[in-house]
Amino acid sequence: MPLKTAAFYSTHKIDLELGTKVVSLESGTNNALLSNGTHIAFDSLALAVGARARTLTCPGTNLGNVYYLRSIADAHLLRAAIPNAENIVVIGAGFIGLEVASSLVQQPTQVTVIEAENRVLARVVAPELSRFFASAHVDRGVRLLTSRKVQSLVGENGVVRQVQLEDGTLLDADLVIVGIGSVANLELAQQLGLLVMNGIVVDSQSRTNRPNVFAAGDCALFRGPFNASGLRLESVQNAMDQSRVAASVIAGADKTYDSLPWFWSDQYDLKLQIVGLPCGATERVLRPGTASEISVFHFQNDTCICVESVNRPREHIAARRLLACGKVTKQDLEDVDFDISALMKRQSK
Repeated sequence: MPLKTAAFYSTHKIDLELGTKVVSLESGTNNALLSNGTHIAFDSLALAVGARARTLTCPGTNLGNVYYLRSIADAHLLRAAIPNAENIVVIGAGFIGLEVASSLVQQPTQVTVIEAENRVLARVVAPELSRFFASAHVDRGVRLLTSRKVQSLVGENGVVRQVQLEDGTLLDADLVIVGIGSVANLELAQQLGLLVMNGIVVDSQSRTNRPNVFAAGDCALFRGPFNASGLRLESVQNAMDQSRVAASVIAGADKTYDSLPWFWSDQYDLKLQIVGLPCGATERVLRPGTASEISVFHFQNDTCICVESVNRPREHIAARRLLACGKVTKQDLEDVDFDISALMKRQSK
C-alpha cells in the first residue's frame, strides 16, 4: 500500500531502493552495505525498521494453517484460508486478536480466543473496559478463554488440527491466528553498538547514543512528558509524529517530541479511542452510558492523564485537545459531570 507515488520521490530528489535490504552497518565508519552489493556512505542515518510479530515458542508452530498478521501479504493469505475453516482459534486478546475475532465471528465459523492474562486488552485498557469488550465478544458468539496458556499445537498431515492448553483442554482448530505482540527489529542497531532495551533507545529528538543516528516508530524506545518511565509506542500517531521530529532535527531544526499519544480500535460497531497513557494513574472514574457507550477517566494526583472511550468521538476529540494543552483536574471534570466536551467549550470562551 504505497504512501506516495513514484513521481513524488523523483520530484523531491529521493532515491528509492525497493526490494533492497541493508545487510550490515559498519560500526567504525558511516557506511551501509545493501543486499545488492552497493555500499552507501551516510552523514546521518535514520532507523525506521519497525517491529515484527512475536512468534509462539511451543511445539507445533511450524504446522500449516498457523498465521500471523503483520503485513498485507499476511492478510491476503489469511483471507484465502478462512472459507475452508470451521473452527478458528485466535491466540491473544489484544488489539490484533480481538479485531480479527470481531471479523471472523461474522462468518459461519466457531471462533475461540485464548488469553494468558485474566482479562482481555489487559496491557492497554482499564478493567472496566476489559469487561465491556469481553461481554461484547461473548454476546456475539465468540468463545473467550482467559487465564489460559497454550501448551502445543497438534497437527495431522502437516496441518494444525487442535490447540492443547496447559490445563489439558483440547480445542479443535482448522486455522490458528497468533496475535501476542511484537518484537522490535534491533539487529542493525546492535551492529552499530547502539543502546537497546525493548527498543532502540532514543532521546526527545529521536537521537540514539550515536549523534548522527536516529530511530523512530515501532522500533524506538523513548521517555517523554506522558511516559516518564520509557516505552515503545506501537501506533500510527507515534510513528508519524516521531519521524517528523527526527527529520526536522536531521535538517537542522531544534525540535523535540512531546506529542500526546492516542490510539483506536474498531471491533464490531464499537470504536475504542484512547488519548494519553494510564501509566502511573492513582484513580479512575467510570462514566457509563448506553449499552454501546462507555468512558474511563484516569487520574494521577487529581490530574487527568488518560481518557478511554467507546463510541464517543466528540469526547475523544475534546480530550485530545484539552490534555495536550494543559492541566485538566478532577474538579474541572466534576463541575461538568465528566462531560469533557462541555469542559472544552467552557474553557474556550
